[in-house]
Amino acid sequence: MIVEFISFYLVFIIVSSILMGWIFLRSKKPLSRGVLVLLTLLLLVPLPVGYFYVAYFDALPEVVVPDVTGQGLVAAEGQLTAVGLRSRHAGSVFDTRYPEGLTVSQRPEAGRKVKIGRIVNLLTSSGRRKVQVPNLLGRPVTQAESVITSQGLALGETRYEYAAEVDPGLVLAQTPLPGETVEAETAVFMTVSASTEIQSSPAEGQEEQKEDQGGFKLWW
Repeated sequence: MIVEFISFYLVFIIVSSILMGWIFLRSKKPLSRGVLVLLTLLLLVPLPVGYFYVAYFDALPEVVVPDVTGQGLVAAEGQLTAVGLRSRHAGSVFDTRYPEGLTVSQRPEAGRKVKIGRIVNLLTSSGRRKVQVPNLLGRPVTQAESVITSQGLALGETRYEYAAEVDPGLVLAQTPLPGETVEAETAVFMTVSASTEIQSSPAEGQEEQKEDQGGFKLWW
C-alpha cells in the first residue's frame, strides 16, 4: 500500500505542477516569494502526512469477515465486534427469504480479509412486500384474475353463487376486502355470480331425504 501511495503522490505532483504552470503562464504575472512558499507547502505537506497514515493503516492486523446473514442486528453486531469489526445498518429491503429484521446481505462480504476496525454495512429484511388489495366487486371474473396477479397477489378459490339481479360471471364478494393492506402473494378468494341456480346433486338429494326419514316418528 505504501508503494501505491508513493506512485499516486508522484502523479499528483506532476499533474499539479503542469496545472499551476499553465495557470501562471496564462496570468503573465511574476510570482511573489510568499506564493512560491505556499505552493511548495501545498505540494510537499501531503507526502509525510499521507505516508504516516498509510504506514499506520498498513500495519493494522487483518481479520476474516464472518457471515452474519440471517441474524438480527444485535446478534450480527455482537459477532462482528468479537472479531474487531464495526457494523452499520445500511437500510431495509423487501426479501422473501428472511423474516422482518434479519440480515439479508452484508458489505464487505463474508470470507473477505479486511483491516481491523472496518465498518461492515448490513441490510435487513423488511419482510414481504406490502400491497393494497384492489376492488374486484362487479368486475368480470377473468378481468379480476388478471388484476390479482398483476398486483403481486395469488389466486385463491373461486366460488359460484346464483344472483338473480346480477349478470353471470361478475364478482359478488372477495376476501380480503378492497383496500386492505396485505403481504404480496396473499391469496384472494372470490364469489362469482353463476348463470343459473346451482342445484344439489342426486346423491346430495338422497342424503337429505334419508336424513328426513331417519329417527323415530309418532303415528296417530
